[in-house]
Amino acid sequence: MDVTLEERCNLGFEGRRFLREAEWMTYRRRKPVRYISKKKTEHCVECGRPETADNPLQNAHVIGFDVGVIDLALTPEYLDSDENIITAHRKTCNRASELDLIESMKRLKRLGVKDLPAFLPPTIQENWKAVQSDA
Repeated sequence: MDVTLEERCNLGFEGRRFLREAEWMTYRRRKPVRYISKKKTEHCVECGRPETADNPLQNAHVIGFDVGVIDLALTPEYLDSDENIITAHRKTCNRASELDLIESMKRLKRLGVKDLPAFLPPTIQENWKAVQSDA
């Protein structure tokens, strides 16, 4: 049976949104590689303009890898999913499109997430409770 390199090396996360604790600890040591498959749109989601020669469009994470993996234990698979990727200008809009910790939590709440993994630090859990109690 022939198995491709990608099949041997990229087993995925069974569609899970969150990492298990051992996976999270591994990625805290070294962040994962990004594998975005979503096609870019012709206009920036942030400003609505097309790319220029000096400011091309690129895929951008709404919940970035630092907040997503390190703070919230989200799987790289989820972070690279179409639900979390938009098109933004590399120089002017990419950073602005990335949510901070609290806004990322609010997004997860809007997406129907009820609980974060129990192994996350108390400060993260406290912030999550505050976000959950906001109307």
